[in-house]
Parts: sequence; structure tokens; C-alpha cells
Amino acid sequence: MNRNFLIYPALFLGSVIFAWPFLWMAATSVKLEREMYGEKVHMWPATPSPEGVSPYVDTRYYRDVAGPRMHEAVADIEADLQAMTYPWPQDLDRASLIHACATGIYKKMRDSQPPDVWQQPAAQLDTTLRPQVTPTLTGDTINQVRRAFCLGELWIKSYDLQDQKLVDGPAVAAAWQPGASGPVQLVQQPGSKPFAEVHYDLTKGDTLELAHTFSTSFPVDRLHRIQFSLKDDDSWNRLTLYLEKQGRLYKAEHVHAMGDDSWNICFWQEPGPDDLSTNKIHNWILLRQVASGPQYESDLHKLRIRIEVRRANIVDTWAEKIWRNYQITLDYVPFWRYVGTSVFIVILSLIGTLFSCSLVAYSFARLQWPGRNFCFALMLATMMIPGQVTMIPYFLIVRALGWYNTLYPLWIGNFFAAAFNVFLLRQFLRGVPRDLEDAAKIDGCGFWRIYWHIMLPLVRPTLAVIGIFTFMAAWNDFMGPLIYLSDERLYPLSLGLYALNVSTHGVSSGAGSFGVVMAGSLLMTLPVIVTFFFAQRYFLKGVALTGMKG
Repeated sequence: MNRNFLIYPALFLGSVIFAWPFLWMAATSVKLEREMYGEKVHMWPATPSPEGVSPYVDTRYYRDVAGPRMHEAVADIEADLQAMTYPWPQDLDRASLIHACATGIYKKMRDSQPPDVWQQPAAQLDTTLRPQVTPTLTGDTINQVRRAFCLGELWIKSYDLQDQKLVDGPAVAAAWQPGASGPVQLVQQPGSKPFAEVHYDLTKGDTLELAHTFSTSFPVDRLHRIQFSLKDDDSWNRLTLYLEKQGRLYKAEHVHAMGDDSWNICFWQEPGPDDLSTNKIHNWILLRQVASGPQYESDLHKLRIRIEVRRANIVDTWAEKIWRNYQITLDYVPFWRYVGTSVFIVILSLIGTLFSCSLVAYSFARLQWPGRNFCFALMLATMMIPGQVTMIPYFLIVRALGWYNTLYPLWIGNFFAAAFNVFLLRQFLRGVPRDLEDAAKIDGCGFWRIYWHIMLPLVRPTLAVIGIFTFMAAWNDFMGPLIYLSDERLYPLSLGLYALNVSTHGVSSGAGSFGVVMAGSLLMTLPVIVTFFFAQRYFLKGVALTGMKG
């Protein structure tokens, strides 16, 4: 009883320790980029907060700020802000805005002031901080905590590489007409890159619409892509784009969840040759035809674009946040093509490894032939040669055979037995009683029948161990495809997911996000975990029986 009392907690603790990296990867795959580089990095992803009104004050932006005498300093800064003559935005809650600004100003002072400042008496500290609470600093802080949905320039591109700007920055507010559903107002904002803020209140209606009919300089049947500059308001509301042209209605294949707070360039286009291309990041949302009829725009040089924003509830926001990085992983690269290539390589590697290693091990363990022990020792000696030494000679052989930029180098080597696997199988085969083999010979069995019908069934647990090792090596192989492949259409998943590391700042939901990389890594790790989970019985049995003597 006392022994079990110690063993089970120890096993549970060990399981938690070994599972912790996987839990961290799973939690990180749900996080947004800003959660990885904030004031404080949390183990678990932040809870998304749906907002029905925009603009609004993001009270969570400075929630992790901490420091010396924070509460006292923030209270003093709030009093200074209350007394300040400043054109506070009328579309925001002033009390929430002032508190958020005070926390943000404290953070900037904490990072810029020397440590001895915070050791001063209360009256002296207030005197030191007060001159720094300036309108300029206040305005900068307001811009950091104020969230608003913004629209920028709108471009279209034809298959003939013609570009046309449909909406210019200074005319954004005038270009879009609000629909009948939901109160919405567009407010033009000046600056070096003008844009328009979309002020809405979805608490009075679950949907808002903006639409306009545009004239194009080229026929709309040559339309290739719609490029829209947007700034999300971190409300997690769901934006869907509709397109009318040639009497047909097109709808975005999936929504754009407004879960960011920075400018992005979003792309929409119809299915086409780009979807089959593997040499570019697939950062667009597909438009699918959903209806047709005379009620839709049919002029050859006109198209109608409609934006629909639908309010999200807490279930929608969690679903969108959990699925966000995984959707980018599946959309940005031809994920299933890479999976198919990896499965092909794994299957051939397993067949080659299990057949060649078992056959060679049977020869070393059960057959008597001249030089057997010397050849076995020579084979074991190859285990001492580092892979870096044979890498260049093997590449030269592959190139001489004309196999460069093909899948042959990634699996054909497994048909030549690996020394470690042969050694593992030989140790088990040597423990098989000789009487079984003699009885088979008396019954008329030859070499192949003894190998196939007697020896292979007996070494099944050890073959399972070798199969698991081979599967993991072939599935996770990154260096081999990197060396022998240059055509991205041949990439396996291990190398294909490397595209997620490409920096894509300025496009929707950038694929260079750390969370997206973790989502791709988790998808690649799951088959290994599932395989080991279902094959662990054979794995443990094979390891246990390998060292037994007959």
C-alpha cells in the first residue's frame, strides 16, 4: 500500500513533466502574435472579448503592467488627466479611457525613469511625475488603447497584370454606402495615409453592411484579385465580402475574424491557377459563386462589392481564435499535398526497412556462411561514421544517378539494411530455439518459407519497434528534403511547413506568426503521438523481448 502510494504520484508527476512541452505547444498554437511579446507572457491564451460597439477603449491592453508604487502613481496620473484641458474623444467612455491612459503613462515612466525616482516621498514623486503628463504623451497613449474598425484603399488586379485603385484614401468615407441593417457611420480621418473609421453599434442590430458599385477599366471577367487595406478593432466580429459581377453573386469562402488591432492587407479572389501553385504563400480568401440572376450586377465593366460585418458571441470568438492559426496553416501552404508526399515516403521507407533489415538479420543470426562474423563486425563499424561525413559522397552519388530533385533519395536508402536495426533483430533471432527451424526443415521448408512463416511472426514485436523508429525518422526528416529537393511540389510536410516561417508582414494574419508555426508543428506532431499511442504495447514488448535469451 505504501509503495503504491509513492509510485502513482511519481508516475503522474512524470507524465505532467513530459507532457508539459506538448501542452505549451498546444496553448501557443491558439495565441495571437501580440500575446507572445506582451508585458507578461502567460501559459494559457487570453480570453477573447467580443465587442458590439466601435470605437471603444481596450481596457486589457495594459492589464499586465506592474511596477514600484504603481497604484499610487496611477492615481496621481489620473488626477492630473482629469484636470488637464484636453480634447477627449466623445465617442469613448471617458472614465475607462482616463484609467487606461494613466496605466499606459505609468508604464512609459517606469521604463524611462531611474529606479531612485520611485523611492521618493509621495509629494515629491507627484511633483516629479506631473510635468511629464503632457498632451502629446496622452495622445500617444490614447492611440494605443483606442480600438476602431478602419477602411483604407481598395485595389483590383486583372489577369493581364492591370491594377486599378477603386477607392482612394481621402475618399474612403464617401465611397461606401451603409446598408439598411444596423446603425453605421463612416468618419474620414486625415493623415499621410488617409482612411475612414467605421463607427457602429451592433447591440442595436447584429449586422452592418457597406456596399458600392464600381466601374472598372478592364472587363470584369478578367478580374483576378481584390486587395483591401483594413484595420481590425479586436472585436472578433466576423467580416464577409460579397462580390457581384456578370449576373452572379460570389461569397468569401470563410469569414475574416476581426481579432487584430493593426493594419492588414486582405486579398480575395476566385479559384484559379494560383490555388495549385506551391511556390507562393496562399494568403488570399477564395470567392465561391453562391447565386445568379438578373438582380445582380451584370455590366461588363462594373462590379459591386459588399462588406458584411456580423456580431460574434463568446462561442464564436473562442472558435475563431482556436481555429485561426490552424486555418492559416492549412490555407497558406498546400498542406494536404505535403501530407500526401510524407505518407508516400513513410510507406516506402517502412516497407524497405522492415524487409531488408529482417532479411539481413536472419542471415547473420541463423545462416552459416564464410566471413559472417567479419561482415557483421564491419557493418557495426559503420555506426561509428557520422552522417556529416557521408552526406557529400551520398549527394554526389544521387546526382550522378540522376535522382536529384526526386523522391528517390528519401526512401530508396531504406532498402539497404541499417546497422542498428539489423543488430536489434539479430539479437532477438539468436534467441529463437533451433528446434523450430529444424522441425521446419524436416517438413520440407526452404530458406524463404522459414524466414517468412516462422521467423517474421516471432520477431513481430521487434519489427514494431523498428517500424516506429522508421516512421518517426521519415516523417520528421528535414535535412534530407532540404538537400535533395528544389521543386516545392515535391516537398514533404516537414519541409513544406518551413514556409510558415517566411515573414509576411503587411498581409492578413501574417504566416510568420509564432502561433502559426506552433499550429503547424502540432499538426505534424499529432500523427507521431497517435502512432506511438496505438503501438506502445508492441513497442514495450519488443524492447523487453529483444534482450531475452532462448
